[in-house]
Amino acid sequence: MFLLILPWLNVLLSASVSSCDAFLLLPQSTIGGATRTTTTDSQRWPLLDASSSQQEEDDEKKKHVVIVGGGWAGFSAADALAHASDNTNLKITLLDAAPRGKGGLAGGWRTPQGRPVEAGIHGFWREYTNTFAVMERIGLDLDNDVLTPFTPSVLYSNNGRVAVAPVLIETEEKEEPPPAPQELLAELLQSVVKSPLSASSSSPDKNLLKPLAALLPVPLDLALLADFDSSSAVSLTPADRISAIGLLGAWADFGQEDEQSWARYDAISAENLFVQKAGVTQTLYDELVLPLLHVLPMCPGYDCSAAAALSCFHVFALQARGAFDVRWCRGAIAEKIFNPWAEQLTSNNDVTIQGNSKVASIQQQQDKNGFEITLADNNNNTLQCDAVVMAVGGTAMGRLAPESPAFASVPIAKDFDKLRGVTCVAVRLFLKPNEVVTNNLRGGQYDATQAPPSVAQAMKESPVTVCGPKMGGIPELEGTGFCIYDLQRLHDEFAVSNNNNNNNDTTAVLEVDFFRADDIANLPDDKVAELALAAIAATFSLPTTQMPTSDDIVDLAVVRARNAVSHFAVQSASFSPPVKLYKGMYMAGDWIDRAGHASWSTEKAVVTGRQAAKALLEDFSLIMPQQKQDVCSIIPAAPDSPTLSSLRQGAKVLRSVVPPPGDGVPASPWSFVKSVMARDRQLS
Repeated sequence: MFLLILPWLNVLLSASVSSCDAFLLLPQSTIGGATRTTTTDSQRWPLLDASSSQQEEDDEKKKHVVIVGGGWAGFSAADALAHASDNTNLKITLLDAAPRGKGGLAGGWRTPQGRPVEAGIHGFWREYTNTFAVMERIGLDLDNDVLTPFTPSVLYSNNGRVAVAPVLIETEEKEEPPPAPQELLAELLQSVVKSPLSASSSSPDKNLLKPLAALLPVPLDLALLADFDSSSAVSLTPADRISAIGLLGAWADFGQEDEQSWARYDAISAENLFVQKAGVTQTLYDELVLPLLHVLPMCPGYDCSAAAALSCFHVFALQARGAFDVRWCRGAIAEKIFNPWAEQLTSNNDVTIQGNSKVASIQQQQDKNGFEITLADNNNNTLQCDAVVMAVGGTAMGRLAPESPAFASVPIAKDFDKLRGVTCVAVRLFLKPNEVVTNNLRGGQYDATQAPPSVAQAMKESPVTVCGPKMGGIPELEGTGFCIYDLQRLHDEFAVSNNNNNNNDTTAVLEVDFFRADDIANLPDDKVAELALAAIAATFSLPTTQMPTSDDIVDLAVVRARNAVSHFAVQSASFSPPVKLYKGMYMAGDWIDRAGHASWSTEKAVVTGRQAAKALLEDFSLIMPQQKQDVCSIIPAAPDSPTLSSLRQGAKVLRSVVPPPGDGVPASPWSFVKSVMARDRQLS
């Protein structure tokens, strides 16, 4: 019944971002006697470069491919090309604009005091199957070294805690089949009779609901198991949850990999879909939908494409049972993933990674088939190549395309400058450790923290808290969502047990990542730190006496990624290009081919990177060794459940017989009646 409940679990800021040239750190200064972790040019990590000892004559026989962009999309394309070509017919150069660690906005670096910093925390959802496959092929030990167990998340609105999302699939092992449906139904009815459900009553016993949920299709299983808070100032009533069934028509009608569906739903806003079309209650929209929109597609409902919202919710919650279950990296992604990845790519001279290399323009060479790439450096250095893979974000392409004749013949490229970005600000607070160690906490890799006890208790159910806008009436948070992380419970390096072995550098570590944070990005570091502490206090309704002060900050990192995250606004999908523009020019990233593979964020970047590599190899007739064919293969998205598949078939039949009027988006019965009555009143 409660169709929309699950999407929120995804709060993770899947913010896997595509652009890699938008970092800004203020000059080094002090706050509360602590050194801020601002980086100078001399402290930035150089990217690893492959050996230049290859013989020139061998290089001339190879096709030269230049990949522009060093994030997930760029590395995935380089990885697929290097392994598929077997280093016999390709020379690959990867240009990364970032002057620091590898991985674009997913990467990071070390502060002058040696503490790790990165541009926001990134999650890995259960349906990131292609991403996991790539990491395993690199040789990473995901379970024992790189990723945490699947971890629940907690959602807060400006009125307080909304819900805790459980981890639906605790183990990959086959579970015992649940009791027969009739037996469960009888027990459930007895439970309801004993304690009727009302706006203020508690839910039936979870031990009963869990096997019952196993019989239900996605997303009703999560709706049944999510722990909704009835103590909040504004709690969700059964009527609020039931109103979400108004989304059933759109949920069944929207085809995740259908271009017509994307065009239809991309033309209206998410707010229009949820409020006007589906008719969800205002409370459900404010308490559940709005916070999710602010931290998943990272924009308010009026400025978010309905197609993007449905796609995002589908991938992170509706796609399959447990789709919203999420894991977190146990350290900086640059160190845990991108550094070993880069070393593997460059070790056999397959790939040259050239850091601090921002592209100024690209043009096709007139005398031969190929391209000339001009770098935005003092010398305007150039590279000649046979093919280009563009693996940068939409806003970066919007700046580059008008300066590059290579895109002049591509009609869709003329609209790249209409693409917008979302500004994110990541704040990492290294705090004096509290004398009291709070233990037996749930979720994450570790169950203990030295964060202030009040904060630790507020986050006892999970080290990850997802927060909607308007928190605490703070002006800077009016249109800004954010996530709070206790990194002592997620990262190995910060764990209490490791801190005890290094008492000279013991710190508690909290991170606050702000989304749609243009105004916050303009604040100086000390004000951003104060705002982060105020946001934590407002979320958990904590008095200032129970919160750290600036004097408790021993180190601080503020990373500003201006307009760097893809903004999926209304009509933005119409500016999304295919993976192949023409022979020799390919695209990859989370904003590419939106109606293609049903994936999002990091997974979409990985998929399109591999698809670009495959298209290039096919275009240039580069024969892949048979044993490496799987390098460019794509794991399909999870198929629709039988229930959803049946609903989709019914929606197609209904659309062919009685197409929805107006913009073609189906409305809920009560919204349709309401619109008819309003029209009649206007005519009378």
